[in-house]
Amino acid sequence: MMRILVTLLLAAFHAIPSSWAIACTGCVDLDELSFQKTVEHFPYSIVKFDIAFPYGEKHEAYAAFTKSAHRATKDLLIATVGIKDYGELENKALGDRYKIDEKKFPAIFLFKGNAEDYVQLPSYKDITVNNLKAFVNANTPYYIGPDGCIKEFNDALKNYVNFPDEKQLKLIEELQAKQEQLTTEEAQQNGRAYLIYMRKIHELGYDFLEDETKRLLRLKASKVSEGKREELQKKLNILDAFQVSKVTKAQPQKQEL
Repeated sequence: MMRILVTLLLAAFHAIPSSWAIACTGCVDLDELSFQKTVEHFPYSIVKFDIAFPYGEKHEAYAAFTKSAHRATKDLLIATVGIKDYGELENKALGDRYKIDEKKFPAIFLFKGNAEDYVQLPSYKDITVNNLKAFVNANTPYYIGPDGCIKEFNDALKNYVNFPDEKQLKLIEELQAKQEQLTTEEAQQNGRAYLIYMRKIHELGYDFLEDETKRLLRLKASKVSEGKREELQKKLNILDAFQVSKVTKAQPQKQEL
């Protein structure tokens, strides 16, 4: 009877985290049988090795990163491996294979088309959305920027607010053409936001950037839906592409009413 009671208590104890577990939408759950075959099917794979029922800030960050990564590329596998240190010790062999210290879960690995060709996110790095993006950006040809951002646009807009009027107008035309060639509705919508801000800054100067940023931050802090909050954050991320450390161009004079 005592042995049965202990078994039940242990089972209940290990089941507790599952009630706290946070869904990782877009993640592929891998195990000892599917791991190598799946990883080697993709040019790059990012895999989080963790407890069987992960929860907490680090898992939340990975789940949020997953959404951004899926928007940026279809060629990156985003996966998880849940390792159990009890019962049948599911996937423990995978943890041993990569010398993962169970006391330092989660561990993030990036595989390059081969289960033996990989880099690990350094253990001293915090697992945050930005650090995960930087890890992928540094080790793959993919760019996972802030939500809503387009790398080609961001690169072109460095110091835009200080460009002469003629150069600003020319760049608006160039990015208008690129925006029309974007392949998804979401990307085209984001591209339109860049163009709106480019025209506003050309017309009103750097003051518009500061005023619009403050306006969006106020809206985001108000009682809005999660979807609206995400939309506002995308706009804020796009506005960040126009930020400069110093404004050197003369600003348009404000007309008095």
